[in-house]
Amino acid sequence: MANTNSARIMKLIIMRHGEAETFREQDKTRILTSHGEKQATDAGKWLASYLGADIPIDLALTSSYVRAQQTKQQLSSQVSVIETKICDDVAPEGDPKVAHDFVKVLIDDAPSNNVLLIVSHMPFVSYFLEEVHRDKQTMLFDTSSIVVLDYDTDSGSGVIEKIYHPV
Repeated sequence: MANTNSARIMKLIIMRHGEAETFREQDKTRILTSHGEKQATDAGKWLASYLGADIPIDLALTSSYVRAQQTKQQLSSQVSVIETKICDDVAPEGDPKVAHDFVKVLIDDAPSNNVLLIVSHMPFVSYFLEEVHRDKQTMLFDTSSIVVLDYDTDSGSGVIEKIYHPV
């Protein structure tokens, strides 16, 4: 009998924003420093090289915080991003389980998507990695760090395929 299990594996990329200014009365309005812009651009170069020239990011979910949106913009100067959605579920205080449920819905709604990027903040990125990792592994993210997961859409979990930390 033929094996009918055809798990779909996609790339789920989790990224922390680049270095931001240290203080503003409204945390949401903190912007990237020039170093943070360079970090995000360098991360984009690495990601473009990793994915390959012909592989775009199908969907990027970014926090509504300015520094996360600026990070995605800098990254986009190096790697193609087809669609971007601003998502309050991936804010610093976001609930990783709620965000994961939303990601699963997005994946089900667009089964042709192969690469999904989330640009967010500490501590959310660490908690979200733990939520989606098959073995509940987590780590601390430096600014502009990236974790690429091979994410099994059937099981709703993945394994770390590659990690990028800025130099």
